[in-house]
Amino acid sequence: MLRRLNAAAALRVLRERDDITVPELASLIGVSRPTAQDLTAQLLREGRLVELTPGSGSVGRPARRFRFRAEAAHVLGVDIGAHKILVHAADLLGRTVATQRVAVTPELPADRRLDAVREAIAGCLAQPAAAHVRPLATGVGTSGMVDAAGRVVESDSLPQWTGLDLTRELADPGHGPVVVGNDIQLATLAECTGGVSVGTGDCVYLYVGNRLGIGLWLRGELHRGHRGAAGEMVAGDGWERCYQRLLDWFAGHEGADRPTRENAARAVVTAAAAGDGGAKYTLRAFAEALADSLARHVAVLDPQSVVLGGGISRAGALLSEPFAARLGALCPYRPTVQTSVLGEESTAIGAARLALEHIDHAAQKSPTL
Repeated sequence: MLRRLNAAAALRVLRERDDITVPELASLIGVSRPTAQDLTAQLLREGRLVELTPGSGSVGRPARRFRFRAEAAHVLGVDIGAHKILVHAADLLGRTVATQRVAVTPELPADRRLDAVREAIAGCLAQPAAAHVRPLATGVGTSGMVDAAGRVVESDSLPQWTGLDLTRELADPGHGPVVVGNDIQLATLAECTGGVSVGTGDCVYLYVGNRLGIGLWLRGELHRGHRGAAGEMVAGDGWERCYQRLLDWFAGHEGADRPTRENAARAVVTAAAAGDGGAKYTLRAFAEALADSLARHVAVLDPQSVVLGGGISRAGALLSEPFAARLGALCPYRPTVQTSVLGEESTAIGAARLALEHIDHAAQKSPTL
């Protein structure tokens, strides 16, 4: 047991550094030098470490240096959305090596949406960049409440989705075990481990896309809640009124497409960026309405930062500045407001990180993984 825990600790440290020596590893994980030597020898045998070539010009015998072999294995991250299926293949540091996107429609039946997921995974793995990818695990992000076993408890965004056991539906011996999470929570995981909020202890992530969603990062880890439903929106919280401002502006313009939230948001952001005064006013009112609805959550949690993600976050300062000003006026302490750098990729990236977490936990039980 102690050997497994030491190996897991060593791998965590190795992932965070470009290279390391045995004495440095021993110091960082709190073991003796002989134990650190045994660990590096074990990880070299398992193919999880690479010994680096000594640099030239050094005096005396240089210390042996090692790096984590992130390319030794891979995981998949899958985002199942109303309008798209997005798949990322990532290495053991979570770095994307190949992606595949398949367009779908909100009305698509569950069986055809699942077929589209399988098609997207196959397309990702068929790319030249993924020629050597053999996934150890597959992470999946989906809308709605998801239980610990990977079953969708409730989803009002996708037809026939409630009750689906995605762990079973997407099982494939060649893709490793399937682990499933809520899409907004996984986007939060991505932002706080590889996005603008890295190193933040407490963060509220606000997804602003075709719908609104909240993710919570508390005390340096993702907060899922007792039943995995942390951050779910509730009726009467004021969220439903935010988008009406965009839809009203959109309806007043000739040649407007079908008045969906997505079309309205895209049109308002485009017009505001081009200098349209009415669109700027509408986007500002939308941002302030968002802040009004989020203020009670921020006041209760007192986070260090709020991250705006999702498609509408592409509006940048046109959205974030009025949002931050309004939030600061309503809350006792004003958090830092940041705009996502991961955008619509965040859920797939977070799903890959969920898969990495799974294999890390498995490695603590079996050092041969």
